[in-house]
Amino acid sequence: MHFFYLKNMKNTKNILKLAKDKLSSWKAKTFLIIILLIIGVFIWQGAHENNNDLKTAKVERQKLVETISASGEVKAESSTELRFMTPSKVVWVGIQEGDDVYAGQALVSVDKRQLSKNLKKKMSDYLTSRWDYEQTNDDYEVAGRPLYDVTLTNEEKRIIEKSQFSLDKSVLDVEIADLAVREATLISPIAGTVTAIKGLSKGENLTALGLTSSYVRIVDFSSLQFEVNIDEIDYSKIHKGQKVKIILDAFSDEIFKGTVTFVGKEGEKTATGGVVIPVKVAFDLQDERLVTGLSGDTEFIIEEKNNVLVVPREFVKTINGDVTVNVIENGEVVSKKVEIGLSTLTQTEIVQGLQEGDEVAYVKDEKE
Repeated sequence: MHFFYLKNMKNTKNILKLAKDKLSSWKAKTFLIIILLIIGVFIWQGAHENNNDLKTAKVERQKLVETISASGEVKAESSTELRFMTPSKVVWVGIQEGDDVYAGQALVSVDKRQLSKNLKKKMSDYLTSRWDYEQTNDDYEVAGRPLYDVTLTNEEKRIIEKSQFSLDKSVLDVEIADLAVREATLISPIAGTVTAIKGLSKGENLTALGLTSSYVRIVDFSSLQFEVNIDEIDYSKIHKGQKVKIILDAFSDEIFKGTVTFVGKEGEKTATGGVVIPVKVAFDLQDERLVTGLSGDTEFIIEEKNNVLVVPREFVKTINGDVTVNVIENGEVVSKKVEIGLSTLTQTEIVQGLQEGDEVAYVKDEKE
């Protein structure tokens, strides 16, 4: 029995030793596998980074269009706001918002009786000033004679000049009152659509303070145009008759075509210190959906070329005055001199040095 126990103990030790040896071998293999995996990861990362440094593209024939972009809004070339000049009572309103009107049409009238009385009062004031002026001249015996011909004291000269000023003011008051009578009815100077009537309801009394906020606005929607401000850097590239693409925020999936009709001759300072020049673009086709105030972006077409060889702009490099492109030949990257033409934000025309179908490469610089 004791012998059997010792024999079993010996077998157990041998088994444990064998297991220990096996375990050590497994750990070594596992460690080796881990090391190989780490090395593989580093190799893969290095290869991946190298691939990122090298981008390729094909030389293709395309239509190339150089454009300049600018933001702006829709405005009407022909519009007007009509106001009364003198406080009075509105007695007639012949229009509503949305009405179409013609040039010369009567729109709103105020009470002429009050305006006529005001004209008579101003005329009376004028006659009084006239009498005072003539009396002053008679008092100082200067009627019909220039002041430099008369010996007067400074005080007497001031009295005469004051009398002249009062007379001139009275003349102006009469002219303004007469104009108010003749303009007691607002007449539209243009054909268009009534877009707003503010503070001009029938029976409303217009006060001096309320005159500026009481008006009729008329817009000729056939004269809608797109107005933008062009940066001074691009000013030399814009000219009348130039074709323009317009994309409005309200109709972002549509392109409206237009033509430059006006290029400003005065630059305007911006808040950042730059200079912009106003440019107006007429819509080639009027669209009844368009209204004033719509915002959007424009693309001014500077130059168009059809069926030209192009490469991505970033592939073109200038080194020591030479324009070059990297080309892949027989699996190697070779630098070639090229002659370029039109360039846009993303593409460059190749005039000479490459052929259609050539594979070009962009090698990332260390600084990039």
